[in-house]
Amino acid sequence: MPSTTDRALSTPLKILLYGLLGLVSFLVVIAAVRFAFGLFFGLIGLVLGLLSLAATIGVLAAIGYAVYWAASTVFSQDEATASATDASRTQAAHATDAASASEIDPVERLSERYANGEISEAELERRLEQALDEPSLDGSGATEAERNRELN
Repeated sequence: MPSTTDRALSTPLKILLYGLLGLVSFLVVIAAVRFAFGLFFGLIGLVLGLLSLAATIGVLAAIGYAVYWAASTVFSQDEATASATDASRTQAAHATDAASASEIDPVERLSERYANGEISEAELERRLEQALDEPSLDGSGATEAERNRELN
């Protein structure tokens, strides 16, 4: 059995040892809590950093698309205007060709009207004589009958 002095010495030593053990335990708990908070806030910082990066890329993409859209709108209007001008010129040329074809070839037009039954044979002959006696549309002043005679 331990003596009283051993018990008396051991009590302050036990107090000191338990105090030291408590302090070390407290420091380990503090370190673990700091590590957990550091890890947590580090992850939050990483997530927020990635979100910031994604937002920056999104804003840059939106600005790039806006510039692309504006440029394509400006340039496509020029092309659309040019295409519309070309189309209207082509339509005008076709209309002019059709009009000039109907003016240049009255004999064919009269023949079609006769074939469709719109005019009689006597009317066809009368109008053909009128068409052949009129001056030509090319400005030469010669009638079609005169040109036919010159060719034969």
